[in-house]
Amino acid sequence: MEPSMRSFLIAASILFVAGLSFSTATTAKPAANPVNTPARQFARVVTDATVPVGWAGFCSAQPAECAAGEKSDEFVTIDHERRRQLQQVNSLVNHEIQGVGDNDHYGIYKLGIINWWTYPDDGAGNCNDYVLLKKKLLVEAGWSRSALLLTVVLDKNNEGHLVLMARTSDGDLILDNLTDTVKAWEGTGYTFIKRQSADNPNSWVRLESGRTPEQLAMISKALASHSQ
Repeated sequence: MEPSMRSFLIAASILFVAGLSFSTATTAKPAANPVNTPARQFARVVTDATVPVGWAGFCSAQPAECAAGEKSDEFVTIDHERRRQLQQVNSLVNHEIQGVGDNDHYGIYKLGIINWWTYPDDGAGNCNDYVLLKKKLLVEAGWSRSALLLTVVLDKNNEGHLVLMARTSDGDLILDNLTDTVKAWEGTGYTFIKRQSADNPNSWVRLESGRTPEQLAMISKALASHSQ
C-alpha cells in the first residue's frame, strides 16, 4: 500500500471512529426471504456475467485485495448502528475524495488503458475508486466482504457507473458517490447491470435491471442514438 494511501486510511478511520462505535457486524445465513423482507428489496441474479476490465486490472495490481475467501451466503443483519456505519462511510468518502476522471487523473488513454480502478491514494478518483475505499473501510469495521459487492449500473443519464451494494436483512442497500443518502437498490432510479458474486469477488453475475419494460425500451433507444 502506498504511504499516502495508508495515511489517508488512518485519517479516515479516525474520523470514522469519532462518528460511531465499531462493533462487529453480525452476519447470518439468509433464508429465501430474510426477516420477511419483501423480495423486491433484493436484486435478483439472472445469470453469469463478464468481469469488468477495471476489476481485472485492479486485481492484477493488488492481488491480495481480490483473494476469494471461504464460500459464504452471508448478509449483514441490519440495525440502527449498521445503518449508521453505512451512512457515515458513504458520506465520509464522498466528502473527502475529490471527483476526477481516469484520463484526467492518470492519462490512461495514451497508455492504452480504457478503465482504471484503484484506491484514491492521493485523495482523488472517480466512482470506481470511491467504491473500493468504501468497501475497504466497511470491511475494516467488521462487515463481511461477501455482503459488500461492487455493482455496475447505468445512472439516470444512462451512463456507466459503479456503486457499492450492501446485502442486508432489510434488502440490498446502495452506497453511491453521487448522493450521501444510502438508498434501497430499487429506489435509486438506476438500471442494474451486474455485480460481484457473493461467493467469489472475481466472478460476476448479471442482475435484473430494476426498470420496467417501457423504461428499458427508452434506454435502448437512447443508447442506439448515441452510438450513431
